[in-house]
Amino acid sequence: MTRPFFSATRHGIPLLAVALIGFAGWSIASKYRPRLVTMPPIAAPTHTYDNDLAGAGIVEPASEVIALAIERGGVVTRVDVVAGDVVKAGQPLFSIDARNYQAAVAQDEAAVAAESAAIASIEQSIILQQDAIDQAGANLDSAEAERTRASLDHARYAVLVRSASATRQRFESATADAEKASASVAAMKATLASARQQNEVLSAQRREAEARLDQAKAALEGARADLDKTVVKAPVDGAILKVNVRLGEYAQAGVLSNPLMTMGSIEPLHVRVDIDEADSWRVHKDSPAVASLRGNPAISVALSFVRFEPYVLPKRSLTGDTAERVDTRVLQAIYAFAPSDFPAFVGQQVDVFIKAPVRAVAAHNPASGRIAFGALNGAQMRTVSRAN
Repeated sequence: MTRPFFSATRHGIPLLAVALIGFAGWSIASKYRPRLVTMPPIAAPTHTYDNDLAGAGIVEPASEVIALAIERGGVVTRVDVVAGDVVKAGQPLFSIDARNYQAAVAQDEAAVAAESAAIASIEQSIILQQDAIDQAGANLDSAEAERTRASLDHARYAVLVRSASATRQRFESATADAEKASASVAAMKATLASARQQNEVLSAQRREAEARLDQAKAALEGARADLDKTVVKAPVDGAILKVNVRLGEYAQAGVLSNPLMTMGSIEPLHVRVDIDEADSWRVHKDSPAVASLRGNPAISVALSFVRFEPYVLPKRSLTGDTAERVDTRVLQAIYAFAPSDFPAFVGQQVDVFIKAPVRAVAAHNPASGRIAFGALNGAQMRTVSRAN
């Protein structure tokens, strides 16, 4: 028996496999597109100097960000600024309902006026009492003069009655006049002493009234201070960065995680740069530095050194690189630039390149230029004096 030339078992299965492999190859080839190599939309920042250190910087106000708070909680009745406004020190920013504080001020003002009127009344009484003292003194002088005259008459008639030149009745009348004059002097002295004592009482009342007036004035100053605290004012010249308070909202007193309003001095702006502690010894205060804008490295500005922050902090901004150490600490250096020279906003991150010598050269004198602590200059001393 002859075997057939084509067998489904021997030839069909291999042919089907070849057909499926061909179809798979055709399907893959039809879907394949050559990959086009394109340039990134944003060029990576390039190093400005041949030998430099790169660090991430964040733009901040020269005064750092000031989180404004209010000492007395209340419903907001006025908001005088919006984000971006430039303000002067002492300019009102927002205020709360102050009717209770205004009533307290009016009450204390009335108390001060009442105490002032009481002092004026006591002073008038003292003036009248001084007139009474003067009158009592004059009456006493007159009584003493009358007593002197009566004493002389009594002595004269005593001599005359012994020589029978005057009657006994006249002598007795002179004696009565002398006693009456002495009694009048005693009465006038008592009146004068009483008037002086009353004057001392009035003086004591005036001192007490003056003490009450001082107390009322102190209460008035406290009420005015409380009223003034209902208005939040700009502590420095600067710009409003963020407004988180609205009309009709309740402004909570104290330090808040989300401040009611933030501001800062923007002339100039500062850049806070994080420098790895492993490279911090290569950075000097006289080293040139350049900041470039993220998104457009072609926009850059030269920075001027301000100071080092002497306390080395743990690194907070992590890149996610598997080789990156999370226990790295960074030195923060502060640089300044004019806002008109660099279009960066407060809080924006920038790339900073600091010119630094190579390790071999820097190792010869690693402490040169590394002055973290220094004496206060004149402006800083005046600022500290005002704060004290």
